[in-house]
Amino acid sequence: MKPEQRRQEILQEINAITRMERGKLCPQSRGPGHPPFHKLQCWHQGRNQTRYVPAEEVASVREALAGHERFQQLAREFVDLTVAQTRASDAERKKNFKKSKPSVTRKPKPS
Repeated sequence: MKPEQRRQEILQEINAITRMERGKLCPQSRGPGHPPFHKLQCWHQGRNQTRYVPAEEVASVREALAGHERFQQLAREFVDLTVAQTRASDAERKKNFKKSKPSVTRKPKPS
């Protein structure tokens, strides 16, 4: 598959991601006899933010976290392909670049 085709596929996959959430979902417990709960932690504006997630939302948050992880993977692959394409293009351009040689018949500049 050509890099440009893969780049287009990546963009389509990214466009198909409809749910994202940043952070890490951590199960917590208040001790024996209490129901477990989850908290979602992430860094935002230089600070650790915590959000408590009700049990009925845990599956949805996990799906959103997986969406964000998939987005990150696709973005890294897209960048890698684009960098490789840029470098190949630059190398080809340098190969075809010819330095201009000074003309033998050029008159010297007056001092």
